[in-house]
Amino acid sequence: MVKTQDLRHIHMLEKMPVHLLALIGQQAQLSIFSTDTCLFRAGENVDTFFMVMMGQVALTVELNPDMDVILENIQSGRTFGSSALISGGPASYTAICQEPCEIITLSGERMQQLFETNDELGFYLMAGVARQYKTSMDARAKMIMKTLARHPEMKPSIHDIETLTPAY
Repeated sequence: MVKTQDLRHIHMLEKMPVHLLALIGQQAQLSIFSTDTCLFRAGENVDTFFMVMMGQVALTVELNPDMDVILENIQSGRTFGSSALISGGPASYTAICQEPCEIITLSGERMQQLFETNDELGFYLMAGVARQYKTSMDARAKMIMKTLARHPEMKPSIHDIETLTPAY
């Protein structure tokens, strides 16, 4: 069980009514993970939704056996693993704690069951996921544009630059 005031520290939950936060708090657990803990790997099914209270989690993808790329560093107040809330499909990235972390976890299966009986909860939670997704996509689009500005020689090889920076 997690207190509603702790859930208020999660950005995507900041607009959620207190009665819904209480419902989430009943289902949530606070877990502590040490540095270098792998929460899940790319290709594994994601069945847990994660909300970082303290610490930092790197979301990485492997380019080749010798090189990983950090897609994003998730810090306090941010979430990841949202596919657990809709289908529990395979992860497209690996999640590794970069330092000791306090993370609120939610069972994706249990949350899906709650969505079926509480439309308001589903609406607020998925609206928060959508806001966070848009913020992440905007940041990635800016990174792509900065990279292209620093490496103009790459531009001619890109046929449709708009597909790299879609508006979500």
